[in-house]
Formats: sequence, structure tokens, C-alpha cells
Amino acid sequence: MPSMTRRAALGAVAGFVGSVAGCTGLLDGESFPIQRSWQTGFRDPSSVAMTAAGQLVAGSHSPFRDRPIVAGLDTQTGETTWTVTVAKGEKSPLGVGDGRAYAISKAETMVAVDAATGESVWQRRLAPIDAADPGVVEFAPIPLGDRIVVPISGTEDDVPDRLVGVARADGETLFTHALSASLSGAPGATSGGVVAPLIDGRVVFLDRTGEVGWTRDLGATLSAVGATDGTAYLGAATEELLALETATGTVAWRGSLANTVFTRPLVTDDRVYVGGADYTLRAFDPASSQQLWSDDLGNAVTHGPMQVGDRLVTLVGGTHRVRGPSGTIPFNPTVLYLHEQDGTRIREVRFDDKSLEGGSIEWAQAAGETVYLGQMYGLTRVAPEAISDA
Repeated sequence: MPSMTRRAALGAVAGFVGSVAGCTGLLDGESFPIQRSWQTGFRDPSSVAMTAAGQLVAGSHSPFRDRPIVAGLDTQTGETTWTVTVAKGEKSPLGVGDGRAYAISKAETMVAVDAATGESVWQRRLAPIDAADPGVVEFAPIPLGDRIVVPISGTEDDVPDRLVGVARADGETLFTHALSASLSGAPGATSGGVVAPLIDGRVVFLDRTGEVGWTRDLGATLSAVGATDGTAYLGAATEELLALETATGTVAWRGSLANTVFTRPLVTDDRVYVGGADYTLRAFDPASSQQLWSDDLGNAVTHGPMQVGDRLVTLVGGTHRVRGPSGTIPFNPTVLYLHEQDGTRIREVRFDDKSLEGGSIEWAQAAGETVYLGQMYGLTRVAPEAISDA
């Protein structure tokens, strides 16, 4: 059973503000660079996600037991409606599918939670995780049909990196596949399996049964994977955007960049968007590989681009941890960009002030009709009209 909690003073004020259009001034809106629906004191947020039914869930990566591995939030107010906690240990971002939220922790526990009620569907122990390594819970579990694929990977060569497949119904372990190196970015899912990028420059396709379909050595560290059933897209330290055929791993085409990529390429019906460490946002035609447009930004892209309605939202700057030996790298300034899909820049919002209510901006994530900002000491919902009407 979840522990039921209610956010007190801050949540109540934020809730009132979120329910009254244009009243962000009640949140001291003049001091925040973009209009907010609400801001909560949700500590150490790891991610947010929205179910198909519209339930907003959030997770905390904090190692402390009293910080939830999964929590339900009211989308209109930001109030915490339920929480689920586990034993002490850092926690992963959330994966969402079929009305459930999934997460793992360094307490060697995986949970499946009903996102509407907060009821625990199941909890399962995982094989031991090296508690000394900070990277083993960096990536979210991946819903894949009747199973969940759990990426467990670290930043040190001696950590037993692996992908674990568990049954969606009850969490029973179906397969464990040992990886040859740490994941360099989040895997991407197709209907038939997952595409996993490794820091040694190889890409592995693992089918739903845990069998290797193919392996390709691309010769350089790779980004998170943006995948469709036919093609997987990755940024590479060879300063390229790579398009791989998911059936065979064959490189279909290479798009020229000017640096590596930290984030997952965004794949839509007729475009592939990629933001690079070269301070540039680009759009490619996936059929012809032609670059359609580019825009020079103020820093390395660390989150996004994300699609919200017909807009693109991209965060540059902040503190970003690079997989492998580079570690955590600070980037400054931190700026949120809004673009039309044709590359027209609509707006840029700077977050340079370290004294922001809620602390510095750590990440941005799209969920539902807007974007959420993870801060050092809180979570902010950007007002949807700040995206759509900018």
C-alpha cells in the first residue's frame, strides 16, 4: 500500500495559482523567467511522466528512504496525492506503460505501481547492484509489450552492466543479458526489442527474448537512441547523426554534425531532430538524410529537443553527467528554447540566477501538454500557454 501524504502550505498555494489562469504573480512570478502553472517542493526529482489516461507521476533520485520512488501529482495543482517508498538507495527515472509506473533503486528493488491509485502492483528484488557506482540507476525501465526491460549500467568498467527482462504482469525475471561495456545513453525501444548504445562504440540489438539480434561497432561513444520499428537514430562522437536499420544494424545514412550528442534524437513522422554539444539544433529528412535547417544556440544541448503540441522545446546548459571517463560537466548559461518545426525560433528563456526559487534547473522533460523543469529543490510545471502562445 502506498503511504498517503498531502503537500501542505507550498502545495496549497501552488494549487490555487495553477487553477487560476494568469495568476502566476502569486508564486512571485516576476522572479521566475517563464510563466508557471505551479511549483512544488518535491525534492530531488528524477523525472516526470504522464499516462495515457492523464495521470502525472514523478520520481525522486534521492537515496533517502522518505523520498518516493514514485509519487502521484495533481496536474492542476502540483499537490502530491500518494507516494510509494522503498529501502534507502538512489532511484531511477520512471518508465510508464499501460497505466503503471516502473522504477528501480539501488536497494536492488524494482516496483510496478498503479499510476491512478498509487497501489503497488508488485515489487521484486533484483540481482545485487554495485552500491559504489553512481550510474546503475540512471536509465528508466522500458515497457516492451508483455515485459519490461531494465537497463542496469554503471560508469566503471568493473560494474556488471546488463539488461534484465521481467514480466510486466508480476515482475518475474525472464532473462538477464550481460553487456560488454557500460551504456553510453538510454536504449531505444522498437516493437521487437531494444537498441542499446555502449561507451565502447558498439550498438547491440536485443530481441524480446533477450537474444542478440545484431551488434555493430561504430567506433565512438554514442548517445541515447531514438527508435522507430524501422530505424534507430544515434548521435556519435564521430560528429555524426547515424541512422541504423533496426532489422540488421546496417548504417542507412550519416548526417554531419560538429561535435558529439548528449541527448536522444527526436523522431517524428517526417523529421529527425538532434541537439548537439556543438551548440546547434538541427532537423534532418529521415528519407533523404538531407539537413533541412539548423539553429545556433547558446550552449550544449543537454535535454531535448522535445515535442509539445506543434512546438519544439530544448534545454541547453546546466550540469550534465557524461557517461564514461568525462564525468560531470557544468555548462553555462542554462537556456530553454522554443522553436517551430520549420526551425523558426520563437523564444529563449534564460535561467542564469542560481538563487531561483527551487534552485538551479537540472533538467526539462515533456509530459502531456507542457514541459516540467526539475530543479535542485523542487519541480515546476511550465504553464501550457507559455509554450503554445509564445
